[in-house]
Amino acid sequence: MIAIFLAPVYILLNVYLARWVLRWTGACHRLCGAKAFRVVFIVVYALVASAPLTGFLIQSPYALRKFLRQVGNYWFGWMLYLVLAVLIVEVALFVIRRVRGKDFEQMQQVRRVQGGVALALVCAVSFYGMVHAKQLYVTEYDVTLQGAGEDMTVALLADLHLGYSTEPAYIERAVQVVNDMQPDLVVIAGDIFDNEYEAIPQPERIAAALASLDSTYGTYACWGNHDLSEPILAGFTWDIADENKNDPRMAEFLEAADVTLLEDRAVTLENGVQLVGRRDPSRSNKLAEQRLSPEQLVSSLNQEQPIFVIDHQPEELEALAQAGVDLDLSGHTHDGQLFPGNLLMRLLWDNACGCEQIGDMTSVVTSGLGVWGPDMRVGTRSEVVCVSVHFSE
Repeated sequence: MIAIFLAPVYILLNVYLARWVLRWTGACHRLCGAKAFRVVFIVVYALVASAPLTGFLIQSPYALRKFLRQVGNYWFGWMLYLVLAVLIVEVALFVIRRVRGKDFEQMQQVRRVQGGVALALVCAVSFYGMVHAKQLYVTEYDVTLQGAGEDMTVALLADLHLGYSTEPAYIERAVQVVNDMQPDLVVIAGDIFDNEYEAIPQPERIAAALASLDSTYGTYACWGNHDLSEPILAGFTWDIADENKNDPRMAEFLEAADVTLLEDRAVTLENGVQLVGRRDPSRSNKLAEQRLSPEQLVSSLNQEQPIFVIDHQPEELEALAQAGVDLDLSGHTHDGQLFPGNLLMRLLWDNACGCEQIGDMTSVVTSGLGVWGPDMRVGTRSEVVCVSVHFSE
């Protein structure tokens, strides 16, 4: 219902943006003011702006659906920076009118500068974001925990969002980066999928790549809020029967990838570390599942031995710390993914991204390996996290 009510807003916003771009391009060159150019521009703009809807409605063939979904995803990123550019110009014009008079903004030279600079910046930032999203980084943290234990290396992945924006070669590259760390433990903190199993390109190839992760104690994962099957349009999901949401192919994929799924349960590794995987609150709510509290999770564990928790969303950090958890490993936030989202994330989470001390517990949150929505990153990084864990008596 929210998506339906917002549809007119989306249409009006795009009409407004298209009008601004036509004014800018028309001021930059006389050919851009010709009727033929304007007609072609309006048709292309309409097709691109409607790609999120057409990609949602068209189910086959896969190649066409993927193309439309990718165009729609890219468009949301471009539209964000186009909106920001228009807002900046509007504010600048308001200031200029106040200082130089009402007719100043009508000068052709001013419009050329406005249009040229604004469009150049939108294009530069958007193209940078598209390329930067595929650059893989390694972020390293040294963590010292209280108590006895063996030093170990933990590789943290999250938010793969396997789907239309995924390239199998990128996952294979990430696996090689992890293996180069020679980790003792690999954890995947949720959002392995992107709400649609059919969207995964070459799932067997990707599962085989994940199965080749090499570590001392294996690979473990928890579910995230996108690890279920739901129709999704512009970030909004349609409710369907629970049995359809819980797509068994996702669990079968993890089995093929040699990944052990932990749903509100714990395993004890050979080095004595107790590893707990939490159910995601959003996913559990949609599937009507009961989620254990931090106290319930650790009630049967040995508090004298290290307790690590994999929790997709970095929530309840204080409660986990008070329950005796030593290390919490999360994702979900993407660090905002696109500027200025990374600034907003700092206001929403106790630890939006990075390594933070919460009481006696260390919280590590990764910005994620993949992307959600726009296949772009600006001001954030696609990363694999290497956590060097040390113990101090």
